[in-house]
Amino acid sequence: MRCIFCKADSSGSKAVEHIIPESLGNIEHVLPVGVVCDSCNNYFSRKIEKPLLESDYFRHARSMNGVHNKRGRVPSVLAFHSQSLLWVEMCRDEYGLSLWAANDGESDVFTKSLLTHKTGTLRIPVPHQPDEYTFARFLGKVALEVAADRVMKVPGGLNEIIDKKELDELRSYVRYGKPGATWPFHSREIYPEGRLFFAEDVYEALHEYTLLYTEAKELYLILAIFGIEYAINLGGPEISGYVAWLEQHENTSPLYL
Repeated sequence: MRCIFCKADSSGSKAVEHIIPESLGNIEHVLPVGVVCDSCNNYFSRKIEKPLLESDYFRHARSMNGVHNKRGRVPSVLAFHSQSLLWVEMCRDEYGLSLWAANDGESDVFTKSLLTHKTGTLRIPVPHQPDEYTFARFLGKVALEVAADRVMKVPGGLNEIIDKKELDELRSYVRYGKPGATWPFHSREIYPEGRLFFAEDVYEALHEYTLLYTEAKELYLILAIFGIEYAINLGGPEISGYVAWLEQHENTSPLYL
């Protein structure tokens, strides 16, 4: 058994690898022990996933959608309460929407304002997308892991992913980084955050993904998180092929072909 990122012997590894972090609602898409070694697994958790999930953008998205982290907690976000003129913390939990003063010394003022006014207004700043460099590395990690997951049951499939030289540039970018260089990716909204889908049950799609292999022989990861579709090229830092593919297919998402 070898790691798909560093290519080192991973026979002694003990941890599974979540393709999408658990704190984004993933409990199903998991690679078996050894596909990603413990060293790479820990590195991704500390250097890529943690700063990404703690960014204002993903804290906001996770809070608004009530997505728990591994400890079962939903992150809070800042909001401005117009009636008390105070910043407050807000969080969705099992009780509904919880609110409390952001500063401990202002709790009494906030409580008095709530008791005084029959209605109120909360203004919630919507943050920008997270750092592109970290996010590009995250997309590259997911891309290589999705590719590995697709060939798990094919004899020799994992070895082909590991030994394929065309994937080495992305592999190195994800595992070791390249400060100052952002691997280009495409992003666009394909449905509103929090949209409900109707099948046998009503559900919200926190994330979904597929691989797209184009006629130009380019391989792309297509990943949607909270309604935003991202695309990244596994073969090189180039995204124009996906833009051309969208034009040829009337901007239909590959997720819904």
